[in-house]
Amino acid sequence: MRRRLVFFLIVGLLFLNACNENGRELVVGTYADESTIVFSGDTLTDEAEIGRFLELIETSPLSEAKVTGLPDYVITVNNRSESTMEAMVNVWVLDDDKMLFTRGMEGTDVFEFDSIYTEDVNEILNLNNI
Repeated sequence: MRRRLVFFLIVGLLFLNACNENGRELVVGTYADESTIVFSGDTLTDEAEIGRFLELIETSPLSEAKVTGLPDYVITVNNRSESTMEAMVNVWVLDDDKMLFTRGMEGTDVFEFDSIYTEDVNEILNLNNI
């Protein structure tokens, strides 16, 4: 399962690299099934917004909550000029509009977006109108 996930991520990154100019981009995706992530065709390329998002995920507090099942969204920040993925965040949206996330492909620590940033994160998640 991990190999397929890594394969699809690499293929997606290579496709995005071939189609776009150099620079960073933020892309939102969802799981089609347990081993396939489908990324939106829309990207966020504003460096300030990407930097703000990266700062947000780095400064969010740990949560006591547990997450189960596949995440609702996957957000990646790709650096096309270096052909690397700078960040991967798995996001779970709970019934009370609370948002939990893990960092990295196999992150186990669960973090919580501060409620004052929920609107900002929703704007990013609605990037692809899912």
